[in-house]
Amino acid sequence: MSTGGALMQPLAAVTPPRHMAHLVASRSYLSYQRTELQDKLKHNPYSYIQVINPDHSREVEEPRGTPEFFKEVRVGYDDFKSRGWLKEAPGVEWYVYRQSTEEHAWTGVVCNLDLKACADGGLKTHEQTLETRETLFASFLENVGFHAEPVLCARPDDAPSAAEADEVLTEVVSASAHTDFMTADGVRHEIWRVAADSEMGTRFGTAWGACATIYLADGHHRYASSLRLAEARPDLPGAGLMLAYVVPERDLTILGYHKEVRNVGMTADELDAALKACKGCDVAEAANLEMTPSEPGQAVVMFQGRAWVLTRHKDSPEATDADWVNVHLMNRMLGITDPRNDDRLRHLPEPQKPEGGWAARAEAKPDRMVVLIHPIPFGHIREVADQEGTLPPKSTWVEPKIRSALFIHEFNATT
Repeated sequence: MSTGGALMQPLAAVTPPRHMAHLVASRSYLSYQRTELQDKLKHNPYSYIQVINPDHSREVEEPRGTPEFFKEVRVGYDDFKSRGWLKEAPGVEWYVYRQSTEEHAWTGVVCNLDLKACADGGLKTHEQTLETRETLFASFLENVGFHAEPVLCARPDDAPSAAEADEVLTEVVSASAHTDFMTADGVRHEIWRVAADSEMGTRFGTAWGACATIYLADGHHRYASSLRLAEARPDLPGAGLMLAYVVPERDLTILGYHKEVRNVGMTADELDAALKACKGCDVAEAANLEMTPSEPGQAVVMFQGRAWVLTRHKDSPEATDADWVNVHLMNRMLGITDPRNDDRLRHLPEPQKPEGGWAARAEAKPDRMVVLIHPIPFGHIREVADQEGTLPPKSTWVEPKIRSALFIHEFNATT
């Protein structure tokens, strides 16, 4: 693991050539529907999706999730580099990245984080992880030798260097971007590259590199698996660093992350009685399934064609709504004591809301209980992180989501 370095550091990233960035960079593999994924694999030979699906483009028989399969991913990655579809920067750089839609824009810095500095308190976390995913991702990293998707972090708005850091960022984006493209989902991507040894790069090092504490907003599994690898394989040069996208705290967008439970083990009437017996909340049955939480402190439960609005009391001891749902509904009512690993529990991010809304999903799966949770304000998340607490797994959906392979931190994998 890296020792003694600044928390935020520039890097010589591997990136697609700017004229190919829109073809190479991809959304997260898990965000694609099956038909959409097959279409991408069939019609775009330049997509990073090809790299992580070697069994599509080559005769690869190794089972998915195994070290042998991950080594084939590395073969595909090296092939992309040999073709010039991915290229390493000529020197160490800071990267300013802006992602924008019609509704919002996020501007921040892509860099490496020193994992020792993170573990020593430089990176504040707030969410539990699923152990199986930690192990799987650590195996992936060890065998492919690169990070292709930055974790998302928030720089505190009240950090000592925040004003200077914002000023530097504004000055950089006033010039033309090095890379500028639009993707089919209506998102614009702009990248500015700043050489670390330039005058502006020095200012970046002073303003952003001096930041001693940031908050992990999204990517807890990637962080946990990176730590696992760094601790297990200190012989891997560069494995003590992790790719990150750091944006000002005020710019984060937080959406709801909901719950779906199978094998509820009770009827709707029994659930009604159980909900009304819950401590620390008021319960009102809704007239239909169209209800959604309208403010922090509210949750909506849907089951067998009925819906309930739960409003937790302001003096309830749980730090967030997600904690309250975990303690009172998941644990005490349904017996889900290990939300990291219980296969009855599924997590539903708000952006994956089906056509017709969550009510349509509840009606299509009447044997399952759906719990809708209002987005957690980042101030509440920050309080949990400052107290070294954690939220239940999958409590927040945070945007922006960065495309894979737009920036890559490569380290030397050895056998």
